[in-house]
Amino acid sequence: MIEMENEQVESLRIQRLGEDWIRAITDGSLDRLEGFCQPGVNSLMLIPKGLITLDNAVDLVAKFRKWFGACTDFQVEESRVGWIVSRAGGRLGIFYRFLLQEYGIWYVVEQQLYCTMRDDRVEKLHLLCSGFRPVKTNDQPLHAAALEAGQQVPFRDGLLEFRTEASETGSTCAVLTPAIRSKLGGMQSGQVLEVRVDDPSAREDIESWSRLSGNQLLKVIDDEGQVLRFFVQKK
Repeated sequence: MIEMENEQVESLRIQRLGEDWIRAITDGSLDRLEGFCQPGVNSLMLIPKGLITLDNAVDLVAKFRKWFGACTDFQVEESRVGWIVSRAGGRLGIFYRFLLQEYGIWYVVEQQLYCTMRDDRVEKLHLLCSGFRPVKTNDQPLHAAALEAGQQVPFRDGLLEFRTEASETGSTCAVLTPAIRSKLGGMQSGQVLEVRVDDPSAREDIESWSRLSGNQLLKVIDDEGQVLRFFVQKK
């Protein structure tokens, strides 16, 4: 009888951790995920772009923050939490499918987690992610660029492309930020300018300029190290 009661308590504890994991994402309390894991949690994640391996809880939370940190209006379309028994032992299974918004665009995303536990915390995590798939609604057309698997892209109202060879001064910042300011000058407040740059050092310059100018840097996308894409919203 005591053994059965202990099993029931353990089952409830495991169930609660899985439910709390999902709630931490939908509530925007992503820092809580770190408390659900061992500090040295090993993670293997399969996303549309390939495999990701992480070896600590801080980097794991940073990855979830990159995925979900700017998302709003979470709707849990389906979720499951349960203990999965196999030859290798038991693992906590967590599944969820969210409908959510990022920068005014609706997406659907599914993730399946298999968690090996130690001392009531996740020690190993295997994750399978569908990627963020844009959803067409009556008042929102599909954003063509957002169709790239796993890529979340804001709507843009303008485009500025900058190549380092076009700069005669040798300093990207000396030419780029005035060009951004000029381009935004012809746009309305709230509109988004996409800036494409082939100079990796431009990231720090644009981030600093955005903070100083008050124009919000919505997102930065690194296209395989070739081009950096900045989405700047005019104040």
